[in-house]
Amino acid sequence: MTTSLPMRVLACIDETDTGTALVVTSAERARDCRHPRALIRGVVGRCSKPRLDMHYQHGPISTVAGRYAREILWPNAGVGPEDVDVTGSYDAFTFTTMLQLEDYGFCKKGEGGAYVSDGTIRLGGRRPNNTSGGHLCEGYTHGLNMVIENVRQLRHDADDSCPVGPDGKRQHTYDYREGGCRQVKKCEVTANMGWANPGTGSAMVMRRD
Repeated sequence: MTTSLPMRVLACIDETDTGTALVVTSAERARDCRHPRALIRGVVGRCSKPRLDMHYQHGPISTVAGRYAREILWPNAGVGPEDVDVTGSYDAFTFTTMLQLEDYGFCKKGEGGAYVSDGTIRLGGRRPNNTSGGHLCEGYTHGLNMVIENVRQLRHDADDSCPVGPDGKRQHTYDYREGGCRQVKKCEVTANMGWANPGTGSAMVMRRD
């Protein structure tokens, strides 16, 4: 892999053979399904015309789609960044998470580095991010693995290494040492953030039933 400074190999994702699947249905229909519901509160999508430069950056690289998408996402969802318990960011590179957290309003512009360094996004922190590892540590699925993980968090059913009880449910310990529990103790609202240039991107807010 060829990288450009200041990036290093471990700061970049690699293409992987992965697969994901989502089932989306009405809230009423979901009542009869086997698993608890994760309810969609709001979505937003931005897409430029299909042309060769549709993924190219227009404007500064420090501005991403969230700068514009947030003006639709939060009002549609009826919540704000301060109400979110868990985030999922499109971490194609290490720096993209910081840009998303800034442009979706979780911290001020230029403060993303401090936000991710002070423990906020760790398990046990105020607002954990990419609790299954994200693209960089789990696999590159163009954002879908973080949606699936947030659904699991909302169901309080993260598939971690905690023991399974007689009822078939995981007995989460909330011990966040390496290799332990990754279920967030209080997870009622999640946000999945897309990363792209200002003309292309998407985001979604979900809540626990």
